[in-house]
Amino acid sequence: MRRLAPLNALRAFEVAARTGSFANAAREMGVSSAAVSQHVKQLEAYWGKTLFIRQGNRIALTDAGQAVYPQLGQSMGALAALSDTMRHAEHRRRLVLSVPHSIAETWLAPRLARGGPPDFATALEIRVEDDPVDLARDRIDMRIFYGHDLYGDYRVVPLFSDVLIAVASKDFVARRGTDLEQIADHSLIHTDWGRDFSTSPNWGGVSVLGRVVDPNVGLRVGASSTALSFARQGFGVALLPRRFAEDDLSAGRVMQLAMDPIPMEQGYLVAYPKRLASNRVLQSIITLLADQTPSTGANRV
Repeated sequence: MRRLAPLNALRAFEVAARTGSFANAAREMGVSSAAVSQHVKQLEAYWGKTLFIRQGNRIALTDAGQAVYPQLGQSMGALAALSDTMRHAEHRRRLVLSVPHSIAETWLAPRLARGGPPDFATALEIRVEDDPVDLARDRIDMRIFYGHDLYGDYRVVPLFSDVLIAVASKDFVARRGTDLEQIADHSLIHTDWGRDFSTSPNWGGVSVLGRVVDPNVGLRVGASSTALSFARQGFGVALLPRRFAEDDLSAGRVMQLAMDPIPMEQGYLVAYPKRLASNRVLQSIITLLADQTPSTGANRV
């Protein structure tokens, strides 16, 4: 018979690793810091491994702690989900889909509306949040993300690759024309996705302009959905993933300016716990989200 480590000790380690201190873990668990510390020591003795480096009131995971935490976090999340299922067996649990703001605001809803069965809306809870997210702690079933390696402990499936295009409103095009080389730097909308991304869809590296763009002039925003919104209102030319602009292009709210599309360096992916590999609803949603082709660039001028 296999021996299981003490569950209270496992939980204390998982909560302490997730919250970053014994004090935080104690508050979440409703016990004292000393009790959390004692549980962790019990687990370390049971495994014969040091799990934390203790630095005053702060703790840091050792190599052994880092090796075991991701799988334990998933397991605790699975146990919590099972507990919820048993306590609320009469209610069907919604699948939780976590997405970044720009994907939620520009692409996800139209995509689900075009291809989703009628019961998709009742099968999903959609959370809009930035990376990184903790799938196990927050009981997230799927996370859509762009190109980084934050979710290597989960099953990751490619959804699509994309290209960058230039878009502006009809009024802007009427006032300023369609020649990008003649559009001044102050009319370019720059997008900075933040320090967690090695690249962003901004104008600094676009050779088609035939000049070095001054990054200190022009509107600067922190999300592609925001860049699209300001382009739609005539503030300038935005450089966007084409899929994010598809609905606005089709509806004529923005126009695509003449420019060779720029392939994005990485793709969009979805991560989910391996325990959900056989979940038919989840797999149907992933198939729907991945089953598409880039737009042809409606209203290009």
